[in-house]
Amino acid sequence: MVTKNIPWPANSGEKQRTLGMVRALRAVGDVTVVGFVGEFDDPAPAAAEGVRVRCVHGPRARGAPRLALRALRRRSITAAKWWDAQLRSEITQELARGYDVVVIEHVQLADYLPRSLPPRVVSVLDMHNIESLLTSRLARTTRSWRRLPMAVEARALRRLERRCAPRFDVVSVVSSVDVGALRDVVGHPCVMVVPNAYSGAGSLLPPAPRPTACFVGLLSWAPNADAALAFTRDVWPAVRAGVPGARLLLVGREPTEAVRRLADIDIVVTGTVEDLRPWYEQSRVALAPLLAGGGSRLKIMEALSSGRPVVATSVGVEGLEDLVGRGVVVADDPATMAAELIRLLSDPSLATALGEQGAAAVRDDHSWESATSSLIEHLEVLHATL
Repeated sequence: MVTKNIPWPANSGEKQRTLGMVRALRAVGDVTVVGFVGEFDDPAPAAAEGVRVRCVHGPRARGAPRLALRALRRRSITAAKWWDAQLRSEITQELARGYDVVVIEHVQLADYLPRSLPPRVVSVLDMHNIESLLTSRLARTTRSWRRLPMAVEARALRRLERRCAPRFDVVSVVSSVDVGALRDVVGHPCVMVVPNAYSGAGSLLPPAPRPTACFVGLLSWAPNADAALAFTRDVWPAVRAGVPGARLLLVGREPTEAVRRLADIDIVVTGTVEDLRPWYEQSRVALAPLLAGGGSRLKIMEALSSGRPVVATSVGVEGLEDLVGRGVVVADDPATMAAELIRLLSDPSLATALGEQGAAAVRDDHSWESATSSLIEHLEVLHATL
């Protein structure tokens, strides 16, 4: 498996999906993970899971002229960011050992797949997002100078998806919505849905004593940062007025400067935290107010498994539509979102009941074993017939 960052610790939705895939594959064979190791990554726990790791430090920061040159060669600025000759060398050396399956995580890494593979090797592109759709959504919703470069990058990613996806035997995506979005870009004979799941279910938290809402996520990631800014601007004032004493927790690593400036008497911006559970314990309701984005949605399942209901936009809950009405409430405009939050923050019994429904739904319907079973079975059949 080739991935951006090795998934230990699994401290982001992206890494939780990667680790879920690693564990599913490990159940049927030996697994090697090849990827970058960054400041917050630690390969040591992989050995306890029986997983071999080869990693390089990075991705290395590059000056603008050099990155622009790489972007011309890779045809995408984000693909250029993740391209590294040392990582390519590690992948080449590793493939010489002989494998049955090669999994590439993210289309930006697709060019690491060799032009030719040995016979009977199955290749999989696991698309956490349809990146062209994600980036075009960001371009439409941003209010800053980033709009134009994002629109250009969205077109570049669309070309990358169209060029690279056909090289793989199997493309896996997270939802039926992504199946349709990919079909609009490129036809592929084998696109499989591997929905996100959650393996960290524990005991339900007791009801929160105060009317507190939390938004948990990597707050340096543009969709999360933009969602936090829009929510505090367009929704929170009405909630503050409707629920005396209401508090908002913005919990997550590396908040942007704009997010940090949101801190106020009733808004807490935590930065990096070691354990999310105490923050969920303080919260009566969790939020997924994304206006753009794609991918894991694992924070929704994490919140629900703690017994916290989630108020989300339709974009925020994409791929987890089965949870709407089972722990998740959808609200797509600021007034509706504020009304739903006021309703749940003002009624602890209602919030508790909805959170318990969500925890049961995650436990029963969203395990990694069930999420990956069809893919694993297909890979075994495909390998046997090549």
